[in-house]
Order: sequence, then C-alpha cells, then structure tokens
Amino acid sequence: MVLHNPKVNKDARDWTKDYFNQKLTTIEAEENGVSVKVTKVLSIDGDVDVSQRKGKVITIFDINVKLEYSGKNADGVEASGSINVPEVAHDTEEDEYVFEITNYADAKDKQAIRDLVRTKITPQLRKAFGAFSGDLMAEHGKDIQHVPSNDPAVTAKKVAAAPSSSNSATKDTKSTQSESVHTKGHVVNTVTLTETYEFNTSAEQLYLTFVEPQRVAAFTRASPREFEPKEGGKFVLFGGNVEGAFKSLEQNKKIVQSWRLAEWPKDHFSTLTLVFDQGSDSTNLRLKWDGVPVGQDEVTKRNFEDYYVRSIKTTFGFGAIL
Repeated sequence: MVLHNPKVNKDARDWTKDYFNQKLTTIEAEENGVSVKVTKVLSIDGDVDVSQRKGKVITIFDINVKLEYSGKNADGVEASGSINVPEVAHDTEEDEYVFEITNYADAKDKQAIRDLVRTKITPQLRKAFGAFSGDLMAEHGKDIQHVPSNDPAVTAKKVAAAPSSSNSATKDTKSTQSESVHTKGHVVNTVTLTETYEFNTSAEQLYLTFVEPQRVAAFTRASPREFEPKEGGKFVLFGGNVEGAFKSLEQNKKIVQSWRLAEWPKDHFSTLTLVFDQGSDSTNLRLKWDGVPVGQDEVTKRNFEDYYVRSIKTTFGFGAIL
C-alpha cells in the first residue's frame, strides 16, 4: 500500500523576495523639486507560508523587510539611505507598519529627501504590504490540497443537486417571480434574486478577485478550465459545474455575466449582475440575478454564499465569515 500525504503547507519565501523586488522598486515620489525612489530590496528575513488548517487555506507570514532608496533635493544634491520595516505580518493592519528611515550621510541639505520618503513613499509601501496577503494566496493557494468535503470542485455538484425547501426558499432569498423564459424550444419559469454582501476590502481589490485568473483559482481551489475576463469571454469553473460568459465589465464598478449550473435545463443561462459599491472602509457587493429557474433559487443563493462569498472572505481575509 502506498500512502500519499496531501500537501498542506508551502514555503513561499523565495517567491516573496521576487514579488517585493518587482512591486516595491516601482515606488517613487516627487514634490517641490525633490525626488526619491525605492531602488533595491536589501533583505527579507522571516517566514512566509501558505497552509491548510481545518480544511481552510490560510496565509501565515512574519517578515522583516529592508529597502534602499535614492533621491535628489531641489538643488540636485543626491542622497541615499535605507528603510527598515521590522514587521510585515499576516495580522498587521495597514496603519500599524513601522518605518525606520535613515540617510546614509545625513546632512542638512539631504533632510528633504528623507522627509519625502516619510510623507510620500511610506503610504505607498503601506498599500503594497496590505495587498501582499491577497496576492500570496492568489499565487499559491491553488497549490494546497483540500480534503473532498471542503473542496468546492467536489461538493458544488452535490449542493446544486440538493432538494430545496418550499417553506424556506422565499424566507432566506430575496426573490421575485419573473416572466417565463423560452430557451431553445422549451419554457423555463424563473425568478430574480437580489442580495448585498459586505467585504472588508476596496472595490478595486474585490473586482480583481472576480477577474484575475490566479485569484479565481485561489478561491475556487482549482484552475478554471476556461477563463477569459473580457466582453464575450467564456468561463468554466468548479470542474465544469459552473459555466458562462462575460457580457460586460466596468473596471472596479460592475460585472455582468451569463451564468448557469450544470444541473439547470439545457442551454438555459441566467444573467448575474455584480455591482461594487466602495464605502469608507469596506465594499458592498450588490447582486442581481435574473433568470434563475424556479425551485433553484435557494440552491443557487447557497452555492454563491458558500463558494464565492465565504470562500473569498476566508481565502483573502476580506471580512467575517457569513
């Protein structure tokens, strides 16, 4: 007998070094004739892991990041120095990062360069560090194996086939009766679903989660069979249990898809509209779902909450679980 141990932990330190070398060395600023740029990642020390805990994929990291910068003051005097960030961790909030900024030769005429690092560079670094966890999960989460009971690709079909309760379908789902839809010779009676979900992230990051193939692979736990995030582009997810096409995309604001479950009547597609409403510190995802077959409203809503909303929140840390 051969025993196969599932992969439940991945060391991503080498990838992290390449990631920060690519992302952070593009950061620069200029103001009142003073300019500065992050030129090099000097070192990254610590641990970066993507792991599975109780059937959920999580990121655990705690690193010390050291950077080098160079710049000029308004008179053309050059200066360089270092930025030490003692702790970049999975539980560090954006306003909690500490930056230790030092000019290598700290003369009075070079002070303006260090001040610009503090006022204009560090806010950009905060945003870059804040995006790291989601990008880490998007890149490596799909490599972590899942037990079948927690793998959407395995269970989506079972959930879709589950009987719906006539007593609870209208209680849990905001639905309205819609007109009958003629689909290639047969009539499908449908309803319209509406719902709103809150995510603790920006509209930009949430929008990217629905259109970037790496992020989709992370929260669906498998690479899509097909995924073209453009008008008319098709997608096939969850092992073929979900398929459709992008009807329109408005960056960071709205996505409209044709969408169907494999168990639905042949050739019948619903229209799923996702609107991304940016709030002060969170984003509301407003859902309108036209053309869901009667009797499938509860199942469809449950699928979306389990395999989209809940999975996105747990995968990328975008908020409390439903």
